[in-house]
Amino acid sequence: MAHAEVRESLQVDLQKLYSVITRYEDYPSFVDGCTKVIVDRSKPDVVRATYFVSMMKDIQYTLDHRADPATGRIEWTFVDSDFFKANSGFWQLRDLGGGKTEATYSLDVDFKIPVPGFILNRLVKGSLPTMVRSFEKKALKS
Repeated sequence: MAHAEVRESLQVDLQKLYSVITRYEDYPSFVDGCTKVIVDRSKPDVVRATYFVSMMKDIQYTLDHRADPATGRIEWTFVDSDFFKANSGFWQLRDLGGGKTEATYSLDVDFKIPVPGFILNRLVKGSLPTMVRSFEKKALKS
């Protein structure tokens, strides 16, 4: 299983960032490679989202999300995928004051097919800071 984590100080209000992160259906408009998200909000405290992503090949995966606005934590657990064997992680947001937020994004993934290390590093570690910054940019526009 591959693990990656990034912690960034972002120039955006915590509540704005939290709102952008939890509007999963909006991801295709600003998350690179995300082409579609189907969201099911029928369970209390759980949002099930199925993601369609194009990254070297088209993949699909479903995650259950639990979000707690009081703690600024958004967690997800793996449900199903045609590509992943596992996919779990979290966002942890902390108010730094002055309209700034510390955002920690942590991810654990495992794949159904062997993935060479250099590709894994690019997919998991190399793109995370860019992805986190895309959420900051979207929140600044909201």
